Formats: sequence, structure tokens, C-alpha cells
Amino acid sequence: MEDENSLVSEISKKTGKTVEEINKLIEKKEKKFSGLLSKQGAIFMIQKELGLKQNINAEIKINEIKDGMKDFEIIGIIKNIYPLKEFEKNGKKGKLLSFLIEDETGLVRLTLWNDQIEKYDLTQGSKIKIINGFATSYNEKKQLSLGFNGNIEIINKKEEEFEKISELKTGLNNVNVVGRLLRKFPHKEFENEEKKGKVCNFQFGDETALLKATAWNEKVEEIQKFAEGQAIEIINGYTKEGMYGIELHAGYNSIIRESKKELPKIIEILKENIKEKKINELVENENFIINGSIKEIQLGKIYFNACEKCGKKIEGNICENCGEIKGEKKAVLNVLISDESAEIRATFFGNIALNLIGWTKEDLDKETNEKSNEKIIEELNEKLNKKEIKLFGYAKENSFSNQTEFNVKEIV
Repeated sequence: MEDENSLVSEISKKTGKTVEEINKLIEKKEKKFSGLLSKQGAIFMIQKELGLKQNINAEIKINEIKDGMKDFEIIGIIKNIYPLKEFEKNGKKGKLLSFLIEDETGLVRLTLWNDQIEKYDLTQGSKIKIINGFATSYNEKKQLSLGFNGNIEIINKKEEEFEKISELKTGLNNVNVVGRLLRKFPHKEFENEEKKGKVCNFQFGDETALLKATAWNEKVEEIQKFAEGQAIEIINGYTKEGMYGIELHAGYNSIIRESKKELPKIIEILKENIKEKKINELVENENFIINGSIKEIQLGKIYFNACEKCGKKIEGNICENCGEIKGEKKAVLNVLISDESAEIRATFFGNIALNLIGWTKEDLDKETNEKSNEKIIEELNEKLNKKEIKLFGYAKENSFSNQTEFNVKEIV
């Protein structure tokens, strides 16, 4: 930055005011902010008030921030990133993302709004510069946003580090893990003397281990957006000791998001816990592999309309998880599988159903637009009848028919 005396002299030349007059304005500004504003920051504010173009912003420390200050710069480390929030106000939808930035003098929260969020790839631990910051206060706590033409410069990006599940210990906070969502169990609502809320247990695993995981309150809705088998990342989770070992929890500050990382297939992750069984030996809610042949593809609708974001069944173009969406066709097939011991109805969803019949999503659209369900199923039965097949999945009771069915997770 320029020398303070040089800046004062420059202001004096451009405005016609004496150096003494400029210094009095600076002193008045410093006094107004009760010593929390550096001289450099005060000079910058006087420069702006006198209508002069600033070549640089004033770089200040977090403990120098005062309510109402603007057009300053801060350099710090991202301490924590909070989950994305969506809201609706006066009939308009919006979203915000907050994070904590820290330097050697303190800690402050900065909030990004709407289109600002997509501009920056922020990660915990990265060193950044806030350019054209704007300070306000809420409940007597300082908070920042980006002012007009504000920007974030990533000085040193820290790549997110993910721990292997087998390396987790109890009592950890700010845990980042990536794995597959293996099973989701129905959520429960609870109420006690202190609070009420929702909780959902799910099975989570990577190539090193499996564990029981729990989503709390608003994280229940987030975990419901993901399909079983999908790769997800849990950011800022925490661990506790449970009845059966270490448990991973996703609470208020946790982020659950889709992962693009390469992960083994479900069957590889679960290989130490999977046994091959005859159909008459299946036990509800346990993972098994069965060998059999296709006896019949049963009549019924071979697709349903689903949200393209979370895969949930929809009516019209509104998803209760994701709001307004385009919608897409998602394949579903009910197939009678038999071996020498018994037969069972197996349900294939989405890409697994398409893999069974050798179709793409485009094929599904074309065939269902041109032919009736009955005609399609007739053709598929001719093509697949008596085909030998090995399936990985789990048995469960159909709540409508009370019959045991096999939920297919992979074609082996």
C-alpha cells in the first residue's frame, strides 16, 4: 500500500484542502469509530467521501471492523463453511451461504447471496482476500457481505481432505468423509422436555469399513434426496460411540452433498458382509446375493415420473424436496425370479432396470411414447424369459401386499 503521508498529500492536491484540514478529517473519522478503525482505513473513507477515485482499498484486520464500514479488504483463512440455506421472502425465493473467516485478530461471518454463491469454489482452510467488504451487525455481532463490485480472491486454495471410515475415532468434530449411502431407514419424529425434531438412520460405507450414520432434523430432508447406492460426501460431521461401535452424525453445521469421486460399487464395499442365499433362506433387511432365472416380467407401468435431482416420485412438476423441476421418466420393473427352492418378486429401479433390459434413457422415452406397457412387457418377456441372473440386494416386506420382495441394488 501507499505511504499514509503520500495518500494525504495526494488528497490535498486533488481537493485543494490543506494537509492540516485532511488530517483533522482523518482524526475525526478515527474518533468516530472509537479507535477500531486504522489510520489507513480512515484515509480511505475520507478519500471516498470527497469523491476521489481509490486506486486501492484499505486493508484492515478483523478486529478493526465497525458497523457501517465498507469498501475494505480483509485477508484470512476460511474457518468453517455452513450449509446452504434456501428461503422465501415476499413471494421471492433466494439462497444464502455463510462461512467464517479468521485472521490473527479475530473471527467474523461473511454471507454470500444468490448468484454470488456459484461464483466461488470455497473450501475450509483456504486463504482468501475479501475485496470491497461491507460490515453490518446483528444481535451485536459483526457480519460481512460483499459490497458493490465486491469479490473474493482465493489466494491459496486448500483441497478438502476426506478421512477413511476405518480411521475414524469417537469424539471427533469437523469430520469429512466420502462413501456410498447403502441403506436408508424410515425417519422418526421425537419430542422430549428439551426439544422436538426428526432423526433418520442410514448405513454408510467406503472400501475400508461400514458404519451406522444418523441425520438430524433438517438433515433428514437432505439425506432423503439421495438414492441408496449413491456416492455422497458428509462435511463437518461428528462421531460418537454407539451400541455397535463408532457412529457418524450429521447435525446443524453438517453438509451432505453428492460426490463425484470414484468409489467401489456397493457389492465391493459390502463383500465381507454378503452371503449367497437360496430364495427360501432370505431374511428381511439383510444384504444377500441370489442366483436364479427370470420367470416373468409382470404387468404394470414400467416407469414413473421422478425428480431429476433427487429421484423422488412426483405428480406434475413439483418435487416436495426440490421445488419446481422438469421431471423425467424413471424405469421400474417387477420381475418374478425363481430358483430350485422358491420364487420371489424382484424390483428393479432406474438404471438397474435399464441395465436389465439393455436400454438407455432415450430408449425408455422412445419405447414408452410409441408402444403400450402391455406390448413392451410382452416383447421383454420374449427376450428375457428363462435368462439366468445373479442379483445383489435385500429382502423386505411390501407394505401393501404384505409379501416379501427382493429390492435389487446391483446386477452382479
